[in-house]
Amino acid sequence: MRTPLRPLVTLIALTALLASAACRPPDERRSIDAMTGAAIAYSGYRDGQSPASGQRPSQAQVEEDLRILASHWQLIRVYSSDRHGEDVLEIIRREKIGLKVMLGIWLGREPGKEQDNATQIAEGIRLANEYQDVVVAVNVGNEILIEWTEHPVQEEQVIRYVREVRAAVTQPVTVADNYVWWRDYGAELADEVDFITIHTYPIWERKEIDEGLSYTVENYEGVRAAHPDVPIVIGEAGWATYTEGNLHVPRAGDEKKQQRYFDELSNWAHTNRVTTFYFEAFDEPWKSEGTEQHWGLFSVDRKAKPAIQSLYPDRIPSGPTSPAYPDKILASGPSLDVVMNSRLAEEISAGSVNPMGPGMSASSIQLLDGAEGGSGLSLTFTGDSWAGLYLFLNEYDAALATSLSMQLQLPAEVTQLELKLEGPETVARSVNLMQFQIGRDEVGWSRFRVPLAALEGIDLSRVAVIGLWNPSDENGTFIACSIVVDDIRFEAEAE
Repeated sequence: MRTPLRPLVTLIALTALLASAACRPPDERRSIDAMTGAAIAYSGYRDGQSPASGQRPSQAQVEEDLRILASHWQLIRVYSSDRHGEDVLEIIRREKIGLKVMLGIWLGREPGKEQDNATQIAEGIRLANEYQDVVVAVNVGNEILIEWTEHPVQEEQVIRYVREVRAAVTQPVTVADNYVWWRDYGAELADEVDFITIHTYPIWERKEIDEGLSYTVENYEGVRAAHPDVPIVIGEAGWATYTEGNLHVPRAGDEKKQQRYFDELSNWAHTNRVTTFYFEAFDEPWKSEGTEQHWGLFSVDRKAKPAIQSLYPDRIPSGPTSPAYPDKILASGPSLDVVMNSRLAEEISAGSVNPMGPGMSASSIQLLDGAEGGSGLSLTFTGDSWAGLYLFLNEYDAALATSLSMQLQLPAEVTQLELKLEGPETVARSVNLMQFQIGRDEVGWSRFRVPLAALEGIDLSRVAVIGLWNPSDENGTFIACSIVVDDIRFEAEAE
């Protein structure tokens, strides 16, 4: 998650609008008293099914899911007013299943999806009116306002959609988005909705489980302080059981951590009477690979993960419900070029390659030809202040390694360059890399090999970060320069 920044002129304009706008009186807001009890987000897509392909769950599969959920939850959230969403409502009514629904209206990117959005609006209104005994609230749009969304809709248009839906249905109407947007920018929209729906994911903001609940509560309280007169529902909060990439702390995803977060969040929500939709019911394999596939309290084959096994003793699996992290990665062989190949832009945006400090130029990271025929990473230092590069690893297991090697092109006047290794819990050790040069070829590539004994104290089985910092001269003065780095690898034996 990232905190969005908007131009000052936007904030000034928004302030002017708010100054002239009267807030909706509390007695004009529709009650959310019907949204009570344990709540969970539900999407029923199984292996081989997805919204994009049009292959949706059968009614028999949906009925199975709803009966599973109804034994513990009273309220579910669905995301789209499509055939899958209508199946949910139809089956609940037909089979007299004890669930109520917050119905979603899915909004796609605008410009481009206006006709699809109009269809969703019309279908959402129809379903909310046809199934008034089941639908207790209507949500217009999901994560469409936060800056990193892939399907943005302008706030002015969202307000028009909210007004259209609210005028046509009797249920309370909301918009679901990231807590940051609601806290910092949501004042005008908050005046239009009956309640605010926020999303908060500590795991995406590099929080460990010890901070999971406290960070969630902090985010909730931040929105409540910004909008003290508007009811707030947590529309998504959860903990994945497996994670890939570097948008979270290494190995953040874990079945036991999910169990702890689920228990703590459920107890807090019940004690404080905050309607909280846990994300989510079932794993969804159709989503992008990695973390996104592992948020469910149940696996995709409807087996209970540890968090809810006491509630579902008949659905306990015979083994783990999530992938295992590798016990060992052989600390020799291929270099760590995952951060130096054609995926560089993706890795930078994902946070795996992260420039640090004021002394890095605006275009401080680029791909160039590497020493071994692949790609090298060019780092530009301004020399004005401290600066460095972090390569975030997903707890790389280098327990079998004896050294860390790399090749660099750098100016001769650089006599100090800090190499930092960081383990879990931010335990870090540093050395001057320039002390460990072992050779230089005819085209200017210098080879370095650092005995890992020189970085004593790091848990080599869980290396989280490799850092290169502050090229300096013999007097410690920062040097403006470019350095190209390539072929970083842990080695089990010296060559």
